[in-house]
Amino acid sequence: MHQERAGPSLNRIGSEKSIIALLARQDSAQVQSIWPNDLTCEYLLAPDSRRHTWHAWLAVHGANIPDPIGTHRLFTFAKSRQILANAFGTCPAGMISVLGKLGSIARPKHVYVALHAVLAAAGPLANHVYQATEFRDDDILSLASASTMPVSNRVSRSLLKCKIPAPELVELLWVIARLAPSLDERRLVRAIVQGRQPASILANLLSLTPFPNPPFEQVGALAPITTAEQLRKAGHEFDNCLKGGEELAYAITSIQSGQRYFYRWDGEHPTLLAFCRCGSTGWILAERSGPANARVSQVTVDEMGEALAGIPNVLVGKRGAGMLEWICAR
Repeated sequence: MHQERAGPSLNRIGSEKSIIALLARQDSAQVQSIWPNDLTCEYLLAPDSRRHTWHAWLAVHGANIPDPIGTHRLFTFAKSRQILANAFGTCPAGMISVLGKLGSIARPKHVYVALHAVLAAAGPLANHVYQATEFRDDDILSLASASTMPVSNRVSRSLLKCKIPAPELVELLWVIARLAPSLDERRLVRAIVQGRQPASILANLLSLTPFPNPPFEQVGALAPITTAEQLRKAGHEFDNCLKGGEELAYAITSIQSGQRYFYRWDGEHPTLLAFCRCGSTGWILAERSGPANARVSQVTVDEMGEALAGIPNVLVGKRGAGMLEWICAR
């Protein structure tokens, strides 16, 4: 069977459609309706910033273009700032420049909306985006979610100087926004500067909030650790993971949420202990370790049990990890 070979114009049109599908992604159908046939080269040869300006407009105006000819006229003759203002109502400072850094391929629609939200909010986060050279979609979306958080510019700038990845940056901004109403700005900045790394900053921030009351007061050689600073010092004294970082942040969070409480045993064999809440019934001894995480003898555990014998809402297991410890301490 004889098969006719496709002509040059047909090959060119097919090739252009393939390139548009690659560059325009979800907007390829709209692009082909706005720049049909011989007009396609106008889209393909445009600078990245101009193409992303068009895609930002399309992100707002949806999938249906009722007047492709009028849209083509707008895209051809209007300035980029006018096109963006037509789409979003405003064109924030720096948005055209940032669009030029997004590469050649269209981003998902919600990314353009998020980018406008960050830049329209102005402030340190907008400056951070403006100065960046690489952009991940998830980072833009994360920063947009933080753009309206009530965090002062001074605190935000201190956090941005630590060069923290966007997801962790936004999480810390959320924590700061919850703490800011009751804390002095200088204390927040100090917690950030002294931490530098995300987990350390989080531990420092959480340390600014008081611990709840302990499950029971001091009993003999068993004393509660009632502040974050005491817990940090105990970590250094016992040379364990509570000296700082993620484990200290986790410990402080679990204490402030009412799930754990730490005590120290200052008997013949010093021991650091963690009691875990067992629902509404009370507390169980779930963790115990000596200096450098040394094993605690059963004799010492029995001494602690005897000291706590008069406190009915606390259970000290006699022989290793039992069911309650396994369940409550996970």
